[in-house]
Amino acid sequence: PNLGNSISWSRVGGIITDVDALRSGMGKEGFKWDEIITETYELAEECFKINYYGPKRMCEAFIPLLQLSDSPRIVNVSSSMGKLTNVLNEWARGILSDAEKLTEERIEEVINQLLNDFKQGTVKTKNWAKFMSAYVVSKAALNGYTRIIAKKH
Repeated sequence: PNLGNSISWSRVGGIITDVDALRSGMGKEGFKWDEIITETYELAEECFKINYYGPKRMCEAFIPLLQLSDSPRIVNVSSSMGKLTNVLNEWARGILSDAEKLTEERIEEVINQLLNDFKQGTVKTKNWAKFMSAYVVSKAALNGYTRIIAKKH
């Protein structure tokens, strides 16, 4: 969308939202999120940098220090949007829900496939999520990564 000088657009969580349309449509039956939310490859990439790669790099940096502690703890902040039930793409949900076989490489595979689908314009047809696909998958990926490092350490 052309954001121009309008303050009625908000950019958050890997999406651009038409705030005026959001205000006028909330609570109405048949509200269509996809009509007020715009997701692009660039926004999805930014969303993953913030919600997945940022916490992952922080954990990697602090784990050696935490291993020196008698009571090390890592707390990653996620979201209910990161529940696996919100990942509608069966292939991705299958990978992220397989706790025994889940690896950082498998998470990367899911992220890269979603980003590729953004590039190809196939996110909706591949049914990643009802809306906010990058945000949903970034939080599900963070949850998976948190399980991996909890098992490893």
